[in-house]
Amino acid sequence: MLTDEQQNQLKDILRLIPPDEQAAFLDMLAHDLRGRDLDRGELRRIAEHTWRKFLQHGWPMHSPGDVA
Repeated sequence: MLTDEQQNQLKDILRLIPPDEQAAFLDMLAHDLRGRDLDRGELRRIAEHTWRKFLQHGWPMHSPGDVA
C-alpha cells in the first residue's frame, strides 16, 4: 500500500508519461516494486529508474515462466 506522499509522487511522474504508455509503465513499475518495503523517497528513485529502462528498451515481453 502506498502512502499519500508516495501516491502524490507517482501522480507527478505519471503526468510526464504519455497516456498511451502509462499502463505499460505501471506494469513495469509493479514488477520492479514487487516484494519491496519502500523507504522515504525510494518510490521516486525506482519509478525514475523504471522509466529510463522503459525509454531505452521498451516494454519487455515476459513468458509465464519469468514470473517469480
